[in-house]
Amino acid sequence: MVLKDIFVSFVEVISKPWILIPMILVMIISAALSIVSTWLLEKPFLDFILYFDTIPGDNLLGTLLFNYPLELAGLAIIGIIMSTIGVIGIMSIVRMVQKEGLVDAINESAKEWVKALAISIIFWIAFLIISAIYMVATLATNINAIFGGIVILIFFVILFVILVKVVFTFPAMMEKDAKKSIQESWKFTNKRFWGTIALVLIAAIISFIVATLLSMAGLTLGGYFEIPLDIIGEAFGSTYFIAVITNYFYSK
Repeated sequence: MVLKDIFVSFVEVISKPWILIPMILVMIISAALSIVSTWLLEKPFLDFILYFDTIPGDNLLGTLLFNYPLELAGLAIIGIIMSTIGVIGIMSIVRMVQKEGLVDAINESAKEWVKALAISIIFWIAFLIISAIYMVATLATNINAIFGGIVILIFFVILFVILVKVVFTFPAMMEKDAKKSIQESWKFTNKRFWGTIALVLIAAIISFIVATLLSMAGLTLGGYFEIPLDIIGEAFGSTYFIAVITNYFYSK
């Protein structure tokens, strides 16, 4: 079943290249929002370089929050908007894998922007918690390098397992709300734990290889080919991965 879904998904993305469009649109919009983010960061970044020696190292976060509240709020809003658009793009791909047309898939997914926003906020909160735990885990290296390395390794293994258990949230969103989608993903992977581990690993490796090869081809050819091939490579890798988990989820 795992190998079948991996092969079928690859053929599907190759034979229906328009399935890449939602992810390409997400990348274009994200690039535009990144420019805005860069503009917001310009003043804090310059101040950080100019006044680095005067910034208290033990209260860096507090200094940033006090001096640049609007910039940081703007970055947070842009981050949530980008991730919400990303989820809408993923939902569109899931629908197209389920045989919906391009326009209908995007329209229906955009209508569910509240659900996409909810998932984005939940994942951002989870990201912040995981980042805090990682920072605590790295403190173990101060005690002993080997012990710290083992702690960090265990952290990443647990993180990978958690990611595998929640990645099927996206295909589950077609039928359920944000909270129930996460619960459904967790329940689904409980039944097929090793199968989902193998599926995610193989799909991620293939996605990475294809994206890298297309990016390298763009660099080799240069000129007008570099940017388009790089975009197509990234879009193909992401879209293929989503197609794999969708086909596997709905083959249950």
